[in-house]
Amino acid sequence: MCRVVVQTMVKRELVNTLVKAFPGISKQDMLTVVDAFFESMAQAMMEGQTIDLRGVGRFKIKERKPAKGRNPKTMTPVYLPKRWVVHFKPAESLSKRINKKSA
Repeated sequence: MCRVVVQTMVKRELVNTLVKAFPGISKQDMLTVVDAFFESMAQAMMEGQTIDLRGVGRFKIKERKPAKGRNPKTMTPVYLPKRWVVHFKPAESLSKRINKKSA
């Protein structure tokens, strides 16, 4: 069995990576750009728009219907109301790159 080590890139690391790629931009300015990018994505999804980033994937919101759940600790029934969730579908080119690297 192959063991996969999962690491998380946080926003600070993303900003640092972008600052290295664009040395003429300060870290604070890059943070402003990244924050604006994510905020514009959130606003678009809240308006019901789909975000399609070529080579990365598609972000869209989907409605999750109300459901009956159960509290696993107490086993009491719980009502889960309708809610919206963000769905991400990776681009085929991204999936190929990831699978090529892990092989």
